[in-house]
Amino acid sequence: MSESNSKYTKMHPMFYVAATVIVIAGIKIGAPIINPILMAVFFSIIIYHPIDWLKRKGVNGIVAIILVVFGLLIVLAGLGDTVTKSIIEFSHNVPTYKEALFNIRDSALESLNDYGLHISKDDINKKLGDGVAFTYASRLLTKIGSLLGQITLLILVAAFILGETNSYPIKLKAVLKYPDTSLNNITVISRNIRYYLGIKTLTGIIGGTSVAVVLFVMNVQYAIVWGLLVWVMRYIPNIGSAIAAIPIFLFVLIQNGFMGMVYFGLAFAFINFTLGQIIEPKFLARGMKLSTLAVFLSLVFWGWILGDIGMLLAVPITMGMKISLETRENSKWMAIMLGSEKGAKAALNDKADEIVD
Repeated sequence: MSESNSKYTKMHPMFYVAATVIVIAGIKIGAPIINPILMAVFFSIIIYHPIDWLKRKGVNGIVAIILVVFGLLIVLAGLGDTVTKSIIEFSHNVPTYKEALFNIRDSALESLNDYGLHISKDDINKKLGDGVAFTYASRLLTKIGSLLGQITLLILVAAFILGETNSYPIKLKAVLKYPDTSLNNITVISRNIRYYLGIKTLTGIIGGTSVAVVLFVMNVQYAIVWGLLVWVMRYIPNIGSAIAAIPIFLFVLIQNGFMGMVYFGLAFAFINFTLGQIIEPKFLARGMKLSTLAVFLSLVFWGWILGDIGMLLAVPITMGMKISLETRENSKWMAIMLGSEKGAKAALNDKADEIVD
């Protein structure tokens, strides 16, 4: 019996590599089905905070869920139609905006060539492409518009997920071999992800609203759409704001000229610095506990597997994996590699204490 068991417990490393490749391929193929489920879970985590706040105020759990869901649906009914129409209109007008941008570029090149620089238009076209920033922005906004069309269903699914919250511990205890340990791990994972997404949602709303107000004051078209883009892209750490900024800067250049772009750049830099360098580091320091390299690689990896949705949810997914890896002695080293330098120092201190004992 022991020999038979050893065959399954001491497998060749290539077996694990092959199993990992099969799982990754399965997730990539199943992305169209997996993404809506992940988004429903994503919404359930976000709306948990107002529901939990109502519960702490003495409101019944089911009533709290109903109030929050209906409140969201009312807001979406007011904004959804306007935002969706604006996104569709912008997507249709992208060729016009590209042409206007090319005219600005050609005029700038002519002015530079008048000073004897002799810059070739063909070389610039090859290097800058054909307005790839607007193309990507249009594609992303179209996906957001499609998501807004499905958001009512996603919120309702999220509400049902939250309605079953109390029964999950009972079900897990019935099926898990070591329920107490597993439930503790799940609690830690859900709490950290909830905290992270709560902060990112709040800062995203502040950032998106601030950008929309600045653009509205500057009389730039689609201010609400650009604010929505900033809000969504703030879920992508480090590079999300930069990705959102490129098409917005180009659009401001088209509508308000070079000085308008400079004024918006100053306002955007102030908003982004305040949120990204002051507010988020203060509140996310204890919640994320991931290295910068791990965050970047997770964006690339999950973006490749699940597309744009994968980039939005890369950090929460990686956080959950890291916490899960920490619970097993043979995989703890992977959690340390994914974690921050502070976490590695803490693990090193624990190791030194064990040696002393």
